[in-house]
Amino acid sequence: MTTKHKRPARKKWLLFALLTAIVLFAAGGVFIYKFYDIYFRSSTDFEEKERLLCIPPNSSFDQVATLLERENMISDVHLLRAFAKLKGYDTKTYSGRYTISRGMSLRSLMVRLVSRQQTPVQLVVPSVRTPQELAGRIAKQLALDSAELIGYLSDARTAQQYNFTLEEFPAMFVPNTYEVYWDTTPEKLLARLNKEYAHFWNTKRSAQAEKVGLSKIEVATLASIIQEEVLHEAELPKIARVYLNRLHIGMPLQACPTAKFAAGDMTISRVLQVHTQIESPYNTYKHKGLPPGPIRYPSIVALNAVLQPDDNDYLFFCAKADFSGYHNFSRTGAQHAQYAREYQRELNRRGIK
Repeated sequence: MTTKHKRPARKKWLLFALLTAIVLFAAGGVFIYKFYDIYFRSSTDFEEKERLLCIPPNSSFDQVATLLERENMISDVHLLRAFAKLKGYDTKTYSGRYTISRGMSLRSLMVRLVSRQQTPVQLVVPSVRTPQELAGRIAKQLALDSAELIGYLSDARTAQQYNFTLEEFPAMFVPNTYEVYWDTTPEKLLARLNKEYAHFWNTKRSAQAEKVGLSKIEVATLASIIQEEVLHEAELPKIARVYLNRLHIGMPLQACPTAKFAAGDMTISRVLQVHTQIESPYNTYKHKGLPPGPIRYPSIVALNAVLQPDDNDYLFFCAKADFSGYHNFSRTGAQHAQYAREYQRELNRRGIK
């Protein structure tokens, strides 16, 4: 009796063990398959070799997953969500600009985002006239709000942080291309540009500024004026020397761009007496010496022209009457007056008021 009852029980136990082994083997197979999916299988399936993913600052994981799905950059968003939850990545915030390669695994993708392995932006800081233009051009390249950046650039307290007055502040911005992160803040951006300003003003350039008798800010101020005067860059060093000659003998600069700046309209095509009589510290027809600061963000070419000016003794220059954009240079007022009359006649002939 005992033997007969044991055999069915043993069969049931063996059947249970076999079914358990099958279940465990199947589960193990699923685990191995998912492990392979996460660590080895491609999760980014698109035609291009690489694509850029820009994640706005302070994005949640859910927003990132939605972005990846919307841009067709992920093959299985559900597996991505499951993996992120398993690793605790779903509770983090994300930001930045990333290169996503075709064939990346889920793990590689998430490690890149979590560890913020960003692809920097080659930021072009342009030579423009106003903080509004500068902020607008920079904001198009970065995850910055242009209005916020304008406010930051136009705040005297910001300038004071870097030992500039608000009038002098444009001198700190050296137009060039810089490698920065897409999601940088206004504070970090300006700190970086201040370092680049210090880098630009190396020992050699500082010695050149001393040689021409100007401070760094004065170099930038004069560079901004000659850049507004000149159409052809080849003339920058020559005109820089003319203004330096005037400064050294105490002669007013009488620079047309400063009268335009004082009038608040840099598009004025013909500077008249009404413009030269505007009362403003920027109007070099009314006040000797340089204005309080740059009238634009001067280019490196213009800065170097002031630091390495032409060797001449001219005191005057006037646009050529052929409207080629070049100038006639004079040592005497009489010669300058002749060139000026020729230019005025051509202005009248063309009806330029």
